[in-house]
Amino acid sequence: DGTIDFIGRSDTQVKIRGYRIELGEIESILEGIDGVKQSVVLAREDDSGSKQLVGYVVSEEEIPRQLLQEKLHERLPEYMVPRVYAFMDSLPLTVNGKIDRKSLPAVDGATYEREAYVAPRTDTEHKLVDIWQGLLGIDRIGIHDNFFELGGH
Repeated sequence: DGTIDFIGRSDTQVKIRGYRIELGEIESILEGIDGVKQSVVLAREDDSGSKQLVGYVVSEEEIPRQLLQEKLHERLPEYMVPRVYAFMDSLPLTVNGKIDRKSLPAVDGATYEREAYVAPRTDTEHKLVDIWQGLLGIDRIGIHDNFFELGGH
């Protein structure tokens, strides 16, 4: 009948907050970091419906999230650096031996490494924490937490 249905892109390019991001570029840099055997990066929706980058990493030894972010920041702009990571023993595969991206587990904001909680002390700090809690849907935010690392933009 002449109807055309667009079912999505066949490559791994996504658009997050107005930026076009090629996920394979991030994966390539992740896999160049010492100790990383495999990686996959996906754009997942968080609780507020905003897309965020999530890195799935298979490594030989435990790699601090902060180290991964530092290495990515050396070669990529801020908006291309995942804030959330899932460390896995292996990545799920399809029957053809390719990475099964649809089978990767959902990762929630609880995987963020948070600073030690320090309660707000001043009236201004209380107001900011109240605003951030409302925007981000997080119950407990301390004065040393980073708005962007908690999922804000």
